[in-house]
Amino acid sequence: MDQNTNSFDALYNDAHEHRPLMRWDELLAFVRRFPQLAAFNAALIAQQRPTATFVETEDGWRERFGRSVEADATSMVILHPFGPVRFVYDIADTTGPELPTEVSTPFAAVGAPTWDGLHLVVATLRRKNLLPEHLPQTRSASVMLTRLLTELALIYSGHRGSRPELAVSAADPHVERSQVRFETECITWLIAGRIGLRAAATGSLKGYLKHGELMPPVSRDRVLHTVNAIERLFGGALAFGTAVRHEMPSLFDLDEQLAV
Repeated sequence: MDQNTNSFDALYNDAHEHRPLMRWDELLAFVRRFPQLAAFNAALIAQQRPTATFVETEDGWRERFGRSVEADATSMVILHPFGPVRFVYDIADTTGPELPTEVSTPFAAVGAPTWDGLHLVVATLRRKNLLPEHLPQTRSASVMLTRLLTELALIYSGHRGSRPELAVSAADPHVERSQVRFETECITWLIAGRIGLRAAATGSLKGYLKHGELMPPVSRDRVLHTVNAIERLFGGALAFGTAVRHEMPSLFDLDEQLAV
């Protein structure tokens, strides 16, 4: 992955020769704010328009939100699953009705993950043979979910070896342990933020973000593509964030007293 000339690392290094680029901590924060896009695409937007806050295609702005793209607007390019690229525009280059809050900040006013939601996650992982053998003993669904994200980060990054059935190639076995830890922490923290999970940065990522410690080596490409792969298991970041807050309807009307 690190040697792929079409990777984000290669794009980043090539662009860096022509203009100053966003620091890694800024890029992480930017990608966390765009759960409606795949992480890789959010990173592409960050390099093209660091001030962007919400993007859509011209048709999307018109059909979904009743907004019009200004005539002199400059488009940005992202990748598209069913074609080579898509052209999108920032909300600042459009006019029309305000965006609904639940669209612009989908998880700003939602609660923590529920155990019902976590059971859906566990069921998905069990079907795909991805459930860890040992789960932490905790009463917190958020703690359990964070642990599962960490395990998935190690698997899908290739740091746990090759998984052909998942289209995962083994990472370079000579990668330093500090890089493995840092990439895993970045992946976990990125997904947590994108699904509205209030999880603090840990380990070397915390040292880098909070205390300005030296950043360990990192494959930006591996981090971003791993985030994409994990979120796709659950239909993308928005669907994932909704699923982990699922609540099964009660069999009883809680407003009625139980007969005794």
